[in-house]
Amino acid sequence: MRKLFFFLLFLPLWVGAQDFEYWGGRAAFTHTNRSHNLGFVGVSLNTEYNWVSRSLYAGVHLGSQNSLTEDGRKQSKMEIVPEIGYECNLIILGLGASLNTHAIQPRIGFSFFNIHQAYVGYSIPFRHDAVFKGLTFTLVLNLSNAESSNDLRLW
Repeated sequence: MRKLFFFLLFLPLWVGAQDFEYWGGRAAFTHTNRSHNLGFVGVSLNTEYNWVSRSLYAGVHLGSQNSLTEDGRKQSKMEIVPEIGYECNLIILGLGASLNTHAIQPRIGFSFFNIHQAYVGYSIPFRHDAVFKGLTFTLVLNLSNAESSNDLRLW
């Protein structure tokens, strides 16, 4: 599990695509349909900010899950869910997909030049006790050293 975690965390650093020139940090908040609230921290590879921008990222979701034991006691455990994903943004429309150890999640939402993002998605779980299941809502802050393109002119 530890090797998978490090592989997923540093995957964007190993990608050598010519368009992904800028690295960055990524923080997010995700609320799932099952009333789980998770934080996300990770790294990303980004294209320059333009009318169309793309981002490839990897990181981990951190949160707690409450469940009942067989004898009826409440039990709380820490959830650590590694994830990789890809996003493409066109002006203010954002599309993306992510894959983690619990589910695959396509999503759509709004993006402000790939920096501030808000997504609604639907998680399709791989396992029975998945944290990600059904509708999800995600707020993202993607900070990178990317620059604005010379072609980016508002008037």
